[in-house]
Amino acid sequence: MSKQRYMELLTPKQQIVLQAIKDFFSEKGEMPTVRELQERTGTLGLKLKSLRSFFLYLNELERKGFIERTAENRGIRLKEVTGKTFLDVPVFGMANAGAATMFADQFVEGYIKVSKRIVRDSRNVFAIQVSGTSMNRAKVNGKTIRDGDFILVDSTWKHYDNGDKVLVVIDGLATVKTFRSVDGRNIALLPESSDKKHKPIFLTDEDNFVINGKVIDVLRVNG
Repeated sequence: MSKQRYMELLTPKQQIVLQAIKDFFSEKGEMPTVRELQERTGTLGLKLKSLRSFFLYLNELERKGFIERTAENRGIRLKEVTGKTFLDVPVFGMANAGAATMFADQFVEGYIKVSKRIVRDSRNVFAIQVSGTSMNRAKVNGKTIRDGDFILVDSTWKHYDNGDKVLVVIDGLATVKTFRSVDGRNIALLPESSDKKHKPIFLTDEDNFVINGKVIDVLRVNG
């Protein structure tokens, strides 16, 4: 599967259809018919009267690499069932690699399909799309963080070392920076950029901020 293909997002409705297929297969040991899929998605909050809509959803799931249409097994094969080499990682809004001026929405915008070679357990990992250039010289697993890239964030990290790349929400605004402890109580969030306009952010333990996790990898959309 190409990089371009697995970087495509599932919309929330497409994710419901995919989840309905997985749930039905887990319970029945076979794939649902379109009518059975219509009933199952209704229990998950997606109520559509037109069966044609489900054929369109199945076409999109196949195009994005989550299922395969076949002449057997009621016309659907889940690629995760046979290969189990990919995980669905939720995408939460956008973060700014600059000043903390972009709000990080706390709802799922979609999903990206990520190889298990990159993420072994997606339960505590989420993705954020980066906007800005303040981290274009920072490296995670040998990859810089460029404008438009997706970063994978592990929310289980609670203790950070100097040099860790972190996602921080300051007064409700999200930014990506390099962590540095100043004196055990205060911290600095440092840019690593080719653009000198970006400046450090200094925070005390009395400021309104949360470190949401450590950046563990970068998924490049272009180039």
